[in-house]
Amino acid sequence: MTRISKKFFYITFFLILSLHIGHIYAYCCGGCCSATRCGDCGELQPICCNSTCYGYPFYLTRSQGRNAAREIVGTQEFIHQFDRCDSYGALSVSFEYQRTFWPEQISRYLFGDDYINCCNLYIQGSQVENRNKQAWLADYFGLAPDYESRVSFCPKIQNAIVDANLYVGLDNLADGLYLNINLPIAWTKWELNPYEIICSEHTKTFEAGYMSQEEISKEDMSKSFLAYMNGNTWGDMRSPVRYSRIKKGSCTKIMLAHFRASLGYDFVLDEDYHLGFFVQFVAPTGNRPSSKRLFEPMVGNGKHWEIGGGLTGSWIFHRSKCEADRYLGVWCDMTLAHLIHTNQFRSFDLLCKPNSRYMLLEEMGSNVDSIQGFDTITSTTTVSSYQYKKNLIPAVNLTTFNIDVRHDLQVDFAAKLGFVNKNWSIDFGYNFWALTGEKFQLDACECEPFENFSIKGDSFIYGKTDGGPIFPLSATQSLADIHSGKNYPKQSSDTIVPYQNPRVDNAKEALKDENILYSLFKDIPINTSVDPELVTRRELNLEDAPSAMTHKVFAHVSYASKEHETVVPFVGVGGQVEFAKNRCKSGCNSHDHCCHSSCCSCSSCSCSGCSCSSSCSCGNPSCGGCDNQKWECDHCCDQSCNKRAGSSQWGIWLKGGLSFD
Repeated sequence: MTRISKKFFYITFFLILSLHIGHIYAYCCGGCCSATRCGDCGELQPICCNSTCYGYPFYLTRSQGRNAAREIVGTQEFIHQFDRCDSYGALSVSFEYQRTFWPEQISRYLFGDDYINCCNLYIQGSQVENRNKQAWLADYFGLAPDYESRVSFCPKIQNAIVDANLYVGLDNLADGLYLNINLPIAWTKWELNPYEIICSEHTKTFEAGYMSQEEISKEDMSKSFLAYMNGNTWGDMRSPVRYSRIKKGSCTKIMLAHFRASLGYDFVLDEDYHLGFFVQFVAPTGNRPSSKRLFEPMVGNGKHWEIGGGLTGSWIFHRSKCEADRYLGVWCDMTLAHLIHTNQFRSFDLLCKPNSRYMLLEEMGSNVDSIQGFDTITSTTTVSSYQYKKNLIPAVNLTTFNIDVRHDLQVDFAAKLGFVNKNWSIDFGYNFWALTGEKFQLDACECEPFENFSIKGDSFIYGKTDGGPIFPLSATQSLADIHSGKNYPKQSSDTIVPYQNPRVDNAKEALKDENILYSLFKDIPINTSVDPELVTRRELNLEDAPSAMTHKVFAHVSYASKEHETVVPFVGVGGQVEFAKNRCKSGCNSHDHCCHSSCCSCSSCSCSGCSCSSSCSCGNPSCGGCDNQKWECDHCCDQSCNKRAGSSQWGIWLKGGLSFD
């Protein structure tokens, strides 16, 4: 091959690689989806996407067995060999330890902008004065209306991996033909490390008619947010949270991550360069997401079968004239794979309601008591089609499904600069990994409700006749979200007080046999919904999950005992540092990135115009319009935090093996 043709060959090779990487990067960085969605029922609904301000209930990392950096080092002398007429091979085993860093990055990914300043999740009751608008409503968790706490997280993932890799050159069958088999065994340990600081001991109770027809005492209420996540129940809420639970303690798994086989062919093969392609398939052997924990340990790729292929190439651009085994070169490997759909459990929020899976729903049924609604404006009476059935349930218990999940494309690209000097070799390289967002297949465009469930919010759900019996109402709040209901706080435009349900859906004065129904708390008429708004599957946020992308730098030093002729042992040590793109910049000064810190107070951030006057910076959405914040779907989004899956982590490895003829 002439010098000009060599130059053309390498320019073409690296151009192809660049185009592929550029395509993946553009695919993963695609913009938001359309503004509306048409469904089977004819109406249009807003699409809010999984924007940067939304938390996401499933944390996805790359498979422990998918690491082009670890595979490309230490073996370049023993594979893709030139001028061989028989079979040969190399068997290597790597022992690697990995650990994540930047824990606030993971917390922000899970909770979005509700994780204020990448530091705290606020839990505040409906009757706390000057509530932070991003605080979660404590009432949903059986906590008193005056309860206040903050929850911080320090997520950590640790992996220990034993990765066996076998390369067999099949030149006895065809020059340049080879087979590669990979079997990684991984131990993984995941810790969310939640830590709650209770800022205000509650003094109030749940008033009669709010969570049950009786007043709920302090002793029967949840003691903390984390206690609720461990299964507390109260009043009409008799079904504990079953999915997406936030729990203390660690979870570990040890499994074979996958079985991977690649069949390749080097169609250009010379002493100083090669270029080839391969086809690859992956049989999954790891675990499948169950969604029982918010931060659950994963080994492998989530039970996806993979099919794909890629390119491999090298170029030794400098070789010593005096020593043939002293040279400098570049090596590149790129794999493109499609993750075939598989069944996984996944929890979902409702459209435009981030973290709404933790809200409370109330079960509706037929109106057996013939509860009516009186319209004071038109003086007309209407019988409600539904009535509350004395059952409250966490939304996540209904919005968790076993669904089909797929990823269209995964790329794992590694390039290294390697120097070989007789028995020693040194490698420095870069690794790019990306995975397109999950796509779900679920029959979600249906208008049928979830077995007649509605959003409760902070509505009162019972009424009574004057001195008579108590009746369940049908009061719902479809506009409530994880941050607040609609009754509290009292607005200047309200003509009635919060415990009379001033802002429930389709509010009408409640009647029973034309007798006014009153609040159980005070003898004041109460509103009900005629009719209530039921939650349907069409309201699930089934937009594509966030894509994943990481950038890694790595290095490796290896020694090979080349004095042996047929069997050459080699051993080396290396390390990597991997960076994900979704780092969240904390507004606190804690040296440990706000893990279990008290850097933000429990009080709401106070803002004046676009000037924030507290240490919590712009944690309060009333500061919208400054500091890169904007309104989206009635939620204040901090666009400075670009949400992607993928972990920032470091790792070290020991890699050894044998080359054989």
